[in-house]
Amino acid sequence: MDPATDSITWKNYLEAGNRAFELGRYEDAEKLYQKALIDARKEFAEGTLLGLDETAPLDANTSSQESAMMPMQDSTIIDLSEHPSFGEIYVRLGDLYWVQAAYRKAEEAYKLALSVKETCYGSDNVSLGPVLDKLGKVFRSQGKFSEVEPYFRRALSIYEKHEDSDQLCFATTLENLADFYRAHGKFDQAEPLFRKSIAVREAVVGPDDPSIGPLLQNLALLHHANGDHDNAEPLYIRALKLCEEEWGPSHPSVATLLNYQAELYRMMGDFPKAEKIHWRALKIRQTVLGLEHPSTAQTLGNLALLFHIQCRYDQAEPLYRTLLEIRTADWGPKHMHVAEVLNSLADVYKDQGKFNDAEQHYWRALTIVQETLGPEHPSVAKSLQSLAELYEQQENFDEADRLYRWGLGLSEKALGSEHPEVASLMARYASLQKKMALDDEDDTDLLWQD
Repeated sequence: MDPATDSITWKNYLEAGNRAFELGRYEDAEKLYQKALIDARKEFAEGTLLGLDETAPLDANTSSQESAMMPMQDSTIIDLSEHPSFGEIYVRLGDLYWVQAAYRKAEEAYKLALSVKETCYGSDNVSLGPVLDKLGKVFRSQGKFSEVEPYFRRALSIYEKHEDSDQLCFATTLENLADFYRAHGKFDQAEPLFRKSIAVREAVVGPDDPSIGPLLQNLALLHHANGDHDNAEPLYIRALKLCEEEWGPSHPSVATLLNYQAELYRMMGDFPKAEKIHWRALKIRQTVLGLEHPSTAQTLGNLALLFHIQCRYDQAEPLYRTLLEIRTADWGPKHMHVAEVLNSLADVYKDQGKFNDAEQHYWRALTIVQETLGPEHPSVAKSLQSLAELYEQQENFDEADRLYRWGLGLSEKALGSEHPEVASLMARYASLQKKMALDDEDDTDLLWQD
């Protein structure tokens, strides 16, 4: 046998797989990781498998499994949980599947890795923390929300038990759990975790490290969403400073932060400051990404809304028209994004008294919503309400009445009669009925005078 070939071990294949992974050659990486598994099994069966340094922390991306028993090609059963090398390989396989969004495969690989580590090192070993964190993220990506929190919580518990644990890994898990809570509207639970993650990371890398910026942004977004503008503002300012220092003043990431910051000032009623920041964000995005990029379109929409709120219709209208062209080119003429812009543009026309233009755009939006979501979707009722209000404003009460009743029927069927949206629509319809009754009385008075 060729000595050069004979000297190749599972570690060589693992290292080669890692290099292929880093270069984005995912298919090659998977083959090399599988080859590493095969060779590790052979070495294990022959009793020649080299051990790992169990005093050193293992790869920070490990995972778990329901069973670590893997069949070999000759049907012999090998207990892979008896050697940590298999855990290391499964970690890398899990990472490979994760970046490709193959979440089910990633979950299986991480579970295998977690089982190996639990058997080799015990259930509270610090090397389990990163694997549990990865599994929490995989479950979240698959929509298995009930399984997310227990894995993040278990990882945090392990880190807290070990004073020598990797504090940056600890901070990462805090951030992941906080972001999970934030996404589910649990702001009170998310805030202390975000603050703790910032404190932990600052203790390791310092308060001015660029890695602190995204955490400050996440905490600012949390306060922003919760209506706590006073606490959000300084966090955005500090995050923006770190982002500019890291990427420069014209980076798209800077534009993203500027966009959030401008929206905050709009909600605070500081329209001049919001407009100035939005223009800066638009300039960056248009220069770096192009006018037709979705991020550029988002800033256009935000500026148009800002002008609309201030009744600056001559500036809002052309921006919405440009946005409509971009959305139509990007998504096609019958996409919900197009319907959203059509509704916004129709609102501007209605507020200017351009009722024919408003009517045309509302009906087009309604058609898209019906074709995309179905004729009985609650969003159809919202579009009908917009049209009904337009006709009501023009004193076309009969058509407004028809559309209100149509929308109410859809809303009650889809949401139930006690739903707040149904109650709001019912109140608008009741208001119309009063107007129609008064209008009938006026007509009667005129007939009597004749």
